[in-house]
Amino acid sequence: MWQRNYSMASIRDGEVIQMSTATADLSTAHHFVTKIENAEANRNNRTVNEVRPEIARKLKTAPGTLENIRRFRSKVIPNWLMQRIRAEFVAVLQNEIQGLEHEVHLARQVGSNYRDDTLASAEAQLAAARQILMGEVK
Repeated sequence: MWQRNYSMASIRDGEVIQMSTATADLSTAHHFVTKIENAEANRNNRTVNEVRPEIARKLKTAPGTLENIRRFRSKVIPNWLMQRIRAEFVAVLQNEIQGLEHEVHLARQVGSNYRDDTLASAEAQLAAARQILMGEVK
């Protein structure tokens, strides 16, 4: 039987968003949202539930949507939301890289008083963050 594949348009905050029939990988979205929320909570010394509304505002979605993604309660993630989650995840990684570079720089300035295993750990984390970022930006 012949079927048509319709794509729907939605208007949110004055911008037209094309809704695609393709769905994003839920586990990837879960990983990204978890990392974004945890990083923001750690940075501000607050709980995940306290920072979730701010993150939702950045992503132009409801806080409940982020909670549903985090708890694997969503079955479909629209492409427009996945793109925004990816962009925010890249921003979080860039901030993490910047912090690690600063930590490595300070460790090198301190010299022998700084523990070598801590410096090696920071450099390994920095390399891992850069590798993840290169995979996401491509």
